[in-house]
Amino acid sequence: MEFLQTCIDGLLFGSAYSLLALSFSLLFGVMKRINLAFGSTLLLSAVFSLWIDSLFSIGIFGIFFLMIASSALINIYVEKLCFYPHSGKYGATVSMISSFAIWMQLDEMSSFLLPDRTASFPSFLPDSFFLKDLFIRIDQLFLFLIAVFMTSIFFYVLYKTNYGLLLRGVSFDGELAKKLGVNSGKISSFAFAFSGIFGAIAAFLILSTESQVTPFFGFWCTLKGLVAMMLGGIGSLPGAIIGGLFLGLVESNVINYLGAEYRDICTYLILLFILVVKPGGIMGSALLRDERAASERI
Repeated sequence: MEFLQTCIDGLLFGSAYSLLALSFSLLFGVMKRINLAFGSTLLLSAVFSLWIDSLFSIGIFGIFFLMIASSALINIYVEKLCFYPHSGKYGATVSMISSFAIWMQLDEMSSFLLPDRTASFPSFLPDSFFLKDLFIRIDQLFLFLIAVFMTSIFFYVLYKTNYGLLLRGVSFDGELAKKLGVNSGKISSFAFAFSGIFGAIAAFLILSTESQVTPFFGFWCTLKGLVAMMLGGIGSLPGAIIGGLFLGLVESNVINYLGAEYRDICTYLILLFILVVKPGGIMGSALLRDERAASERI
């Protein structure tokens, strides 16, 4: 029963990792870009929303919607400054380095709005209940359900809408898409804004369960999102979901049986093992095989 309880806790919190990993997979797997400043955009959107709340008392729902809007705008700002100007052979590398520089800028802005280094974050659905002998936190269960809902929206937009089709077309062959009249700059901005919205929802849910925000939250989001993405399969959207849930399971069991001090080192050892055995991650090899087959058909 203890093991089952630990696994349930891990899956519930791992759903937030899945949302973060999906945000990274959208940019890396679809747009072929790594945004190292992603976590900092979430941190800045959170502390900015709290700062506005301290001035105008907008409430928890106001904080939620303001985080979504500000995260989308900040991510567009990052895209226009770091990614849009750089293309060509070395564009991805230069963009990644540029995003590291803006990471520092966004963290400094967050520190300015967070002078006390730690701020309380409003919680919602604080109650819990027992399902027979299993302890269920309502806020974490709500986080899991929202993650399932948002993942469904993510796949619908990407595979069932014109924007999703254009986005995947730009990813597959940007030059051909331009010749066909596709506004690649607009599509790129849409991808970054979409990624920021997903990240903001995940950040809000995580901060609500933790009830506080610190200057390290941005780095934590970047680290957890990248690790979950690499575990599941670099560039694989289903892999991002699996990687996030798997990361939650690993962390919860390590904390329960070994202690919190062993959580990160065990996570990195498992990541190293998976990348040695399957360099593309759990589902990355299948993705690479499908892309290779598609190129051969063309």
